[in-house]
Amino acid sequence: MTQSTKHWITLSICLILIVTALFLIFPISKSTRLGLDLKGGMRIIFKAKPAPGTPVTKESLDRAKFILNQRVDKLGVAEVQITVQEPDNIVIELPGIKKPQEALEVLGKVALLEFKEVLGTDEKGNAKLGKTLLTGKYLKNAQVSFDQFGKAKVDMEFTDEGAKKFEEITARYVGKQIAIVLDGKVMSAPRVIEKISGGRAEITGNFTIDEAKRLAIVLQTGALPVNLEIQEKQIVGPTLGKESLIQALYAAIAGLILVGLYMIIYYRSLGIVAALSLVSFGILLWGVIAAINRLTPWGWPLSLPSMAGVILMIGVAADSCVVIFERIKEEVRAGKKIHVAGESGFVHSIITILDADLVTFLVAITLVFLGVGPVKGFAVSLASGILIDLFVTYTFTRPIVALLLRAGWIKRPILLGFKEVANR
Repeated sequence: MTQSTKHWITLSICLILIVTALFLIFPISKSTRLGLDLKGGMRIIFKAKPAPGTPVTKESLDRAKFILNQRVDKLGVAEVQITVQEPDNIVIELPGIKKPQEALEVLGKVALLEFKEVLGTDEKGNAKLGKTLLTGKYLKNAQVSFDQFGKAKVDMEFTDEGAKKFEEITARYVGKQIAIVLDGKVMSAPRVIEKISGGRAEITGNFTIDEAKRLAIVLQTGALPVNLEIQEKQIVGPTLGKESLIQALYAAIAGLILVGLYMIIYYRSLGIVAALSLVSFGILLWGVIAAINRLTPWGWPLSLPSMAGVILMIGVAADSCVVIFERIKEEVRAGKKIHVAGESGFVHSIITILDADLVTFLVAITLVFLGVGPVKGFAVSLASGILIDLFVTYTFTRPIVALLLRAGWIKRPILLGFKEVANR
């Protein structure tokens, strides 16, 4: 197999991947997710505090994250990011949330449901509570319904074990009151008329329909193992997010055009190769983002810092072309023929490119594992961009430059950006 054939095969592989990336990218609405700062929404940092009998541990934080994820799903919010920041923080990003205050009420509620015995009333008429008879641990389902007067209530259904316990409790407390307590607040304290079978109960009160729905959601997902206190709350309006997105896109397009024009003016035909390499780099990077968004549950939401990482990588990708082209020039000045200089120039320049990219990649990986939030988004874009840049350098820039320098149709060396050249 000749060297030219190898170059054509390598280039073909890269072109196939570029076409595949384009299929993944379009339609853009399905392949690209926008982060909070670009789409608008709410970011909350909860600080976990110990609940009675439950210290803040990694396990309790993971359990709280799972419950919060379920609650968010039932709110109907898409593309949510929930991350645990040890030792005691949980960060939730809700892009595009329409009613942030309602979401706060649902997410921050512990939802500890208890059935307690009523010992009597105090001088203000409030129920004096005794021991806990049953908890929401045995709850199977909760849903909104309406009583005979059209008022909203929450119907509860127990598990088989819970139904049995509830039947035993109501049998013991016939003629007495049992308080239904949620997060320490008495919701109602009905008097047991007779033993209740079937594992069903209800919570009544002066609920609006929305309040009853939120209560049903938190009961369905279970109680949080820890208390959550809001440390920080940030709401980004959709208008501000849209403006930031437009500015970021303008910056990326302007950077790509300016770098491409400079390369074409300075390196002539090789500059066109560099511009095509930058376009290929952009398509492949976008294709990777699209593939992650389409094929994985977590996705890759684009934020302003991650966009900054992409824009920075445009310069890094152009720098790889500059290193290769300048090394080829040095090989030509040393007396080598142009096509020979193309091969040897790449071999020598790739070492420099690898050294520089490796240092940047190590820094990016460090930030990925140690950084949080915006810093991690920037680092992920940077690390991914470096790997794609190296791939494009090997599979696109190298074969095109080698084939171009071997072609006999470029007679004037100045068209390649060379002021002096050895004989072919």
